[in-house]
Amino acid sequence: KIVIKESEFQECYQAILKKDTISLTLKIKNGELSSGNLSYNFYEKDKNEGTLVGELKGDTLYADYTFMSEGTSSVREVVFLKKDDSYIEGFGDVVDDNKGKVTFKDKKKIQFDGSIVLSKVDCKM
Repeated sequence: KIVIKESEFQECYQAILKKDTISLTLKIKNGELSSGNLSYNFYEKDKNEGTLVGELKGDTLYADYTFMSEGTSSVREVVFLKKDDSYIEGFGDVVDDNKGKVTFKDKKKIQFDGSIVLSKVDCKM
């Protein structure tokens, strides 16, 4: 009988764009996303910080980002493409279901233009 120990590890990524910082923390368990955190810290704007719930499909991370902004909880679909030791944020047309959730209109039309690239960094405990 072979017992395979569950492997769980954490990966951290960050993008610094002028005075803005985007941070992504992923907890991966047995090749699946068990949990994650994402924060957008834009200069002179409200910080968006929240949790990710989603899945890894090949080299693409699809997740619902639940965050607080200006005192309101919102959910926005996010997608990141893994390339080497970085994640590239995807963008596309979105629709608001008027129930507090924003999703991509057409997942096939998501663009990974490389404007936001989060590079692997050491995780801060």
